[in-house]
Amino acid sequence: MIKAAIFDMDGLLIDSERIIMQACISAAQQVGLTYSQEQYVELIGRAGPDSTRIMTAQLGGTERFNLVMQGLDAQLASLNNTFPLKPGVHALLKHYQAHDIICSVASSSATHHITQRLSQAGVSDYFHQITSGQEVERGKPNPDIYLLAVKKLGVPADACIAFEDSEMGARAAIAAGLKVVVVPDLKQPSEFVREHCHQVVNSLRDWLNCI
Repeated sequence: MIKAAIFDMDGLLIDSERIIMQACISAAQQVGLTYSQEQYVELIGRAGPDSTRIMTAQLGGTERFNLVMQGLDAQLASLNNTFPLKPGVHALLKHYQAHDIICSVASSSATHHITQRLSQAGVSDYFHQITSGQEVERGKPNPDIYLLAVKKLGVPADACIAFEDSEMGARAAIAAGLKVVVVPDLKQPSEFVREHCHQVVNSLRDWLNCI
């Protein structure tokens, strides 16, 4: 019996990945560099240090990375770091609240980004716990963040359902022993994830229609 639901944030609850990706591509163009969707997809679901390492290599060094990050920060600041919710989020959270299923977030993002984005999207009050990638030594696809999230909730892993959009996140939740629902965003899941997750759906609205 499911007692708790653990959600990734970016690309799953918050429709932020496409906006951030386009901002990265634009910021690179502004300093004469080329950055592609295929390159950005490699970062999705990873912890900050891993994303920094990968993107630095993609762009050809720390100096170029810093220039692109400056442009990215400026573009996101102009948006006030506000992103829309993905389809079905409110309805699913209300459903779980009505059925006494505890909800939490396990995101690779920094803690201040998690709290800010959830607050601006108007869904903070639905979540009992937040677990950030800053709280674990190893980021997704390692299971650490989900193991910590489960520990905070005080329920067995097999009584938790996890929602993920990314390959790295889905692998982390699977490795932690959770029932995993995948809602692809920018990239479809691998055969491994399809074989080991509970279900792949097009949106959280579709998942709500299944339960």
